[in-house]
Amino acid sequence: MGQVFGTISSDNKFKLWREDPSQALKSGRRFRCIFSQSPSNHVAYVSFDFKTVKHEVWLILVTHDGLLSLLEPSEPESLSAWKEIDHIYPYGQHSRGTEPRFRLSFHRSERPCYNAVMAGLDPKALSLAVSAMSFIKIYRALKVEEGNYQFHEMIELATNAPLINDVSWAPGCVRPYDLIAAACDDGFVRVFEINTPVDAKSSSRKTTDAPTPLNAGPRPVSVAARNAPSGIGAGLVGASRAAARNNAGTAKIRHEWKEVVAIYHDDGAPVWKVEWIHDGKYMRHVQLWGR
Repeated sequence: MGQVFGTISSDNKFKLWREDPSQALKSGRRFRCIFSQSPSNHVAYVSFDFKTVKHEVWLILVTHDGLLSLLEPSEPESLSAWKEIDHIYPYGQHSRGTEPRFRLSFHRSERPCYNAVMAGLDPKALSLAVSAMSFIKIYRALKVEEGNYQFHEMIELATNAPLINDVSWAPGCVRPYDLIAAACDDGFVRVFEINTPVDAKSSSRKTTDAPTPLNAGPRPVSVAARNAPSGIGAGLVGASRAAARNNAGTAKIRHEWKEVVAIYHDDGAPVWKVEWIHDGKYMRHVQLWGR
């Protein structure tokens, strides 16, 4: 994001910092905090990612218990105020004693890959990979009638990794498929190919089928929820919300995946970080020993 970067730390806050070039280097005033947010469920943040398309910016955050939140700036010029537009529990709500190791990665290109668009995916959809333990879930955030985005689960990758430490979605939208790299605890970097097969019907017209149902899991209890109706009334309210999410007005798009390569290092040290660079043709990673 140029002169702006984000941090999460032991104070349970996500912070945005902006560089002030008028201040001297190492003065302690070169970077100043322009935005700070604590988790709504009072559980520490563990991962975040940004996506920028021209003048639009989105921020994704996930807490240690698995609460995933999508935000956009309410003040785009200053980035000093943000609003939440959707939140879900992709893997259900985890207890404090577990270590699912949630990691996030946006597809940072302006548009989804070519085949996904031809299969009926909205060209303005936001694509996200969410990893936990040995699984990776692919989500598409789609615009609804109110103009906000809502997450929809498309596919789950049950990998052979004992534990995934990081995940990275390769940029680029020209290739007919997507590539996702996972840094694994057994010393492998695994690369997965995500395909969206195109048939004649889906490419010629959009259908009104609902997307794959979302496993939203439990959500934090708000003040409004404490006064919500109980029993049958509560069930009807929950059903209406689920129907609104599942009937977002987009095509039901079939996703397929396969592992294309597993890169192993001789020492077998865990791989902690992986990242695609340039246009998605190159990849770099960091192991436990800092190499």
